[in-house]
Amino acid sequence: MKTVLLLLIALTVALSPAYTLRCHVCRDTGNCKNPQNCPSSSRYCKTVISVESLAGNLMVKSCENSCMSANSQQGQVSSGMESTYCCTEDLCNEKLFSAAPGRALPSSTTLGLVLVRAPRPS
Repeated sequence: MKTVLLLLIALTVALSPAYTLRCHVCRDTGNCKNPQNCPSSSRYCKTVISVESLAGNLMVKSCENSCMSANSQQGQVSSGMESTYCCTEDLCNEKLFSAAPGRALPSSTTLGLVLVRAPRPS
């Protein structure tokens, strides 16, 4: 009986469709969006934002097997800051991120309201 049960479980796992992560996969100078099914080995959605002082900004979004969030800044004038953000939920790399991984940048409307409501010095 145990053998039959194990065989049924193995067949169910083998025949059931494998879950695949969905990530935005694109490369652009803005917040690009292009949802795709990732390979079954991918566990992370990755966003790399490069801020280049001479060439402009570049955003690259991809599916990855492994990922490490990081912020780095190079000391050369021609190379700016590069940030890598990782997440593990479907389409989680849709939005832009701030310097703190996992936080969305405030919209210009929110930023404007904060500036308008800021107390003025007397």
